Amino acid sequence: MKYFDDMKDDEFRVIGQRNVLPKPFFRKKWFWIVMVLSLIAVAVVSLLTLKNFSKINKASMISTSVVDSVVEKNNGPSAVLVWDTVINDVPLRILIPENAHAELMLGMPDTLDKSIVMAAQAADIRADNQKIVGAFVLKGEPISWGKAKAGFCAIVENRVYVGVAENTSLFEEATEKGGYFFRQYPLVSNGKMLDNKPKNKAIRHSLCELDGRIVMVSSHTKESFHDFAQALEDLGVRQAIYLTGAQSFGFCRPSSDSLLTWGSYEAQTQFENVNYIIWRAQSLTTP
Repeated sequence: MKYFDDMKDDEFRVIGQRNVLPKPFFRKKWFWIVMVLSLIAVAVVSLLTLKNFSKINKASMISTSVVDSVVEKNNGPSAVLVWDTVINDVPLRILIPENAHAELMLGMPDTLDKSIVMAAQAADIRADNQKIVGAFVLKGEPISWGKAKAGFCAIVENRVYVGVAENTSLFEEATEKGGYFFRQYPLVSNGKMLDNKPKNKAIRHSLCELDGRIVMVSSHTKESFHDFAQALEDLGVRQAIYLTGAQSFGFCRPSSDSLLTWGSYEAQTQFENVNYIIWRAQSLTTP
């Protein structure tokens, strides 16, 4: 009763538990546990992303379509990096020449010539007259003329140009400077795929600009031009033109003691003007 005797006439008291404001989130243990776990998850995802990117950094894009054919100017061995991947259910093989210069040649390349680290058939040959389809320049000498296909590759002063244009001064520049030039179907221009009239399916080969390098990308399976070009776009290719596909013969050297081939050698020998884009070992290339 003494408790109530302390109250004055104009006072009142509430009897019961005192209301306590909830603690802020940042003062609760579960909040910090969640934060720590989230940071760990972000770190793990970032590490995995960087790891994958280091494997497939070939898929990133750059703005230029002019690439030095000598990828690394050092004293390392000349060889071809081989990378297999799958894009849109299309199995692809990417061949990346290291320490080698690109050039064109007429005739079949010799697989025993170890100065050649990679070779792939370049321009198409007409079945009726055995002529090269489109413009073709060999060491500054025009062998063929024409604009049957908008895609082109020019090699001038050890620089490789891959692009799409009906008219380009690079043909004249190749003739003036002892360079090389040929035309083919365009597949990708400025990162966007292009459609071509042929609708059949075949093993496809292409010459591409990928992550600042000139590489060759081929399909393991028979694909339409559309599906192949779409896979190249999704791979991250910025520029790409076709290389003769189907059973066209080619090879590369993953090392000095190994040789990887594709296509049929005998099937190409029947063509009078069969031609190749090749990469020669940097140390064995004549200036």
